[in-house]
Amino acid sequence: MDPSRGGRNADALGEDYETSVFSRGFEKLVPAPLARFAATIDVTTDRESYAPGDPVTLRVAINNRLPVPIDVPIAEPRIWGWSIDGLLEATDERTYEPERRQSLSLRAGETRTVEHVWNGYIKRTADGRRTIHEPLARGKHEIRVFLGTNPRKTGSTTVTVR
Repeated sequence: MDPSRGGRNADALGEDYETSVFSRGFEKLVPAPLARFAATIDVTTDRESYAPGDPVTLRVAINNRLPVPIDVPIAEPRIWGWSIDGLLEATDERTYEPERRQSLSLRAGETRTVEHVWNGYIKRTADGRRTIHEPLARGKHEIRVFLGTNPRKTGSTTVTVR
């Protein structure tokens, strides 16, 4: 139970996940390799073209392609993440994420959508001490999302800064 959600059950994405006793047992019967295969991730943006420094809305869709519930094992500290031109969450700073075992439960045929607004700036470390924020340079840029499985599942889209 997550008290911040009013005492309701919530999964790691903050979604309510109430299942029947049958579903909770059945998702454990689907082998991990099949669950990883069935899970997909994709990303879209609110526009194709942006001015430098414009915020970008990412819509991430995580889908279960099977007609049965699955429990997808997650091999990384984060369930999903995103990058712009290879920079994780638009920063070159080092991050620390503690190791933990987790999984993502998806209902039969379920698609979870997560919306994230990125401010359009790249966060960089300068001289090892200062942090600077630069607007994304003009040109085409790849936004990639991943599901923290082993191997990673990925999806991507391209945006243009004019």
